[in-house]
Amino acid sequence: MRIALYGPYMFELAVGLRENPANDVRLYLDEDTLPRSLLDEPLIHDSSLVRIGPWATRRAVLGPRTAPITKLLTEFDVILATELGPIFAQHARTEFFFIPTGWDLTCGPFPIRSRSSRPRGVGDLSAVVIAARLRSGIRAASGIWGAPFMPFARAVRRLGCVLSADLPQPIDTSVFTPRIESGDTRNGSGVLRIFHPARMVFTPDPFLIETGQWKGNDLLLQGFANAVDQGINSRLVLLDRGSSHDQMLARRLVDKLGVHELVEWLSSGSSAGFTWRELADLYRSADLVVDEFGGWFGLVALEGASCGKPVLNYVAADVMASMYPDGHPFLQAQTAEEVCDVIAMLADHELRASVGHASREWVVEHHDRRVVARSCESILAGLGLV
Repeated sequence: MRIALYGPYMFELAVGLRENPANDVRLYLDEDTLPRSLLDEPLIHDSSLVRIGPWATRRAVLGPRTAPITKLLTEFDVILATELGPIFAQHARTEFFFIPTGWDLTCGPFPIRSRSSRPRGVGDLSAVVIAARLRSGIRAASGIWGAPFMPFARAVRRLGCVLSADLPQPIDTSVFTPRIESGDTRNGSGVLRIFHPARMVFTPDPFLIETGQWKGNDLLLQGFANAVDQGINSRLVLLDRGSSHDQMLARRLVDKLGVHELVEWLSSGSSAGFTWRELADLYRSADLVVDEFGGWFGLVALEGASCGKPVLNYVAADVMASMYPDGHPFLQAQTAEEVCDVIAMLADHELRASVGHASREWVVEHHDRRVVARSCESILAGLGLV
């Protein structure tokens, strides 16, 4: 089967699909939005799999029918598109499915609702054009594959669409893997190292909450300070990220809570952030990985769990039950007190090891890229496309 994929977050799925020799797979990546996380991936340079080019130019968005990427997509039996992919896939005259990553469903199609998230002026005009093209493309998709968490569910209702399937996010579990150690693996320093790589976004703005960008990570800062007050020997590692909505507020809160000497802000030295392998090392150096508290989860939770670490977050219980009826390993908290309780509980090395082991097994079972690729093929087969 000839399968085209568009967008950087499709890399792992493309690799997983190509492992089946019955599939002829191509991944199209726009050169202007290529994330640093992909740059040290060996297969990114495999021209038989990946095509990098100026696909999402202004001219291409204005005239998607004749865009070079659209012409390339016509050669395939099915297209799996994310980000601006639906704009072009719509005109390729073949079956295509939209797999949203976040902005492309919750913000991009709604330029008025999302105006607070971009610079005003010329950006408004560009956003209106992109939104019109993106709405048309999404509505023309043969299906929308996304987890039924609140931000996606609300967005598809506004578009008059439905979520037709849920394809799990794929992870390279050979990169995000536990540290290989021998003998006693307990932390010799006795310090509980907590890693939270998410952007700082905790101002309760209705738009940020509705679109899933709100992370509620002030709860982590307060809960960490409470744990320190209770005598838990711990350190908190955060990422210094220019895109963090509330980073300055977070720094001030850390100072106010009196824990600034116990909080480390790491910088990648580049606005592009860390590569996957750099992040994997950071996860492995932690005892606890903290995701976010907005009701859903993303790559942080999966990457941390894949590295064999306990993961703390808050996810909507009903949605998780529908997606994972056999349960999930994430530790839950909705208040600073509950965050503190989890930190105190994980001071127990044996418990940390047990939760981390279960987390790793769960990711391998549900989110390994080979598993997700086979699930993708099953969905397509059920639709008569394989």
